[in-house]
Amino acid sequence: MRVTVNLKDCGTGAGGFQPGNTCASGGGGGRDGSFGNRIASAQDRSTPPATLVELSKHRDWSVRIAVARNPSSPPAALAAMAGDKNEAVRYSVAKNPETPVATLVAMSKDKAWRVRHGVTSNPKTPPDALVKLSIDRDGGVREMVADNPNTPLATLTQLSRDKDPRVRFLVAKNTNTPAAALAKLSKDEDLGVRYRVAKNPQTPAATLAELANDENEEVRNAARR
Repeated sequence: MRVTVNLKDCGTGAGGFQPGNTCASGGGGGRDGSFGNRIASAQDRSTPPATLVELSKHRDWSVRIAVARNPSSPPAALAAMAGDKNEAVRYSVAKNPETPVATLVAMSKDKAWRVRHGVTSNPKTPPDALVKLSIDRDGGVREMVADNPNTPLATLTQLSRDKDPRVRFLVAKNTNTPAAALAKLSKDEDLGVRYRVAKNPQTPAATLAELANDENEEVRNAARR
């Protein structure tokens, strides 16, 4: 089984690398006829570990990204790639569910917010790391912490007071969010946040009763489910 890598034109452009996009600055220069075979091997989950280790050191970032995304890549190779100079490679390592926990903790301090974003979305990232990332300066990172099922309850309560409504929205959506935090978010000034509280299956009946009288019709209807 292969893990697909999109090899479309990867010019940096004005936006630069974006999560989910294989594009990043750099590249391997000229690609000969065997390049496709190396990509295929890097993507294939049945490729021998020793081959994946070798490919993880390839000069072309597209090959390294394919290895970084492959869940069959050896943990030691993923740990080594966590220090790759290419941000897109590190991002792919951060999202790989087989990346060692110790590596994820180290990557939670990466200078690139996109890499930290990848760490927060990884199901293996430990609660302690999520707690530290919950005060990250980047709102997108805090959003992912709010959406992570492993985030501690106290941290979800803290994030329910975040200045960014997108963070509060995801706290309201998280089924682990404490009832008291949901009750407070039910009075949030942001319509989307109140709507998500109304849709949360863990929202207490008393809070739903209050939302059933919300000024917004969509929130009222969601609360009267």
